[in-house]
Amino acid sequence: MAKDAFDIVIPLFRVRWNTRATLEGLTQHYQPRSIHVVTPHEQAELLSSVSEDWDIAPLQIHPEEDFFKPIGFTKDQICQVLDLSGSLYTPGWFYQQLLKLGAYEGIEGLSEWYLVWDSDLLPGETWPLFQDIDGEAKHSFALIQHNAYGNPAIVAKWEHWINTVLGIPAAKDPVGTFIPHHMWFKQSHLRDFGKRLGEYYQSDDHWLQLMMQSANDFGTFGEYWCYSSWVAHYAPEDLNYYPYEAYGETSERFFDDGTGLFSAALKQYQETVEGIKDGFPPSYKTVDAFIREEYGPDALPSSIAFESSPRHLKKNEETMHIEETRSRWNPRMASVG
Repeated sequence: MAKDAFDIVIPLFRVRWNTRATLEGLTQHYQPRSIHVVTPHEQAELLSSVSEDWDIAPLQIHPEEDFFKPIGFTKDQICQVLDLSGSLYTPGWFYQQLLKLGAYEGIEGLSEWYLVWDSDLLPGETWPLFQDIDGEAKHSFALIQHNAYGNPAIVAKWEHWINTVLGIPAAKDPVGTFIPHHMWFKQSHLRDFGKRLGEYYQSDDHWLQLMMQSANDFGTFGEYWCYSSWVAHYAPEDLNYYPYEAYGETSERFFDDGTGLFSAALKQYQETVEGIKDGFPPSYKTVDAFIREEYGPDALPSSIAFESSPRHLKKNEETMHIEETRSRWNPRMASVG
């Protein structure tokens, strides 16, 4: 199968204990042409310094404050459209979604198909990025979040946004959600998507500004689901994915900001097995070896999402994702149920 060279784009709020392992894991499994990290200016300087000896694909770091400057916008100018009084979300949460959808606007020479990957998602026994479909290599992602869990009120708002702003049905799967924390984006589809925003609002404002306007009007939006729905409706041949049962059933998600159960056990492993004390941030090689020892070769997770927001420590059981409740590393499960 012919596979074109591609780039990976990762919005990064803060350099964390798992950043090295994630970047090295993506490099080892997928061999991207380059990895583009978009992060606040002070984090850009830090990442540039600490990543010098990491085993990763060519790394390009972009300060997020001026990411869209090539098309005339700063982060502040885009975010000033927002009116978030009473909202659960921050301007940065919405802006990060625009970095994914609009990466082609800020990165010159970005591959036509580019892979967005959430910074907290560690690849494990991961999925191929291409499937052979009728002899052709098709860009593919994996459904790794079950649709029977989570917050139904938020999901309903996301669906309403898709139905109303895009004017199309929301993409649905019998088991998984189209919120997989990674996604193949194609620039031509994104440009058409942006034009639709102008049509809906009957406005010549840039689609980035109109996305933020839509957050005021609808309360929220979900970048992965709205893009998946757009492609499913207008270019279904370009929406290819693995079903939840292929990789979602072994995916895990839990809070660990470097002080969690997984981190504590990993540090003990480093000291006992590798003879290393204070070995953070760990390499992907170390994390992978630890996971293989803990799980065994026949029960390896496809991916692990290391949530860093403290809100994951306060969730009610009824709004937890199954990927959280089934994990041995979830500190909340000892105090619920």
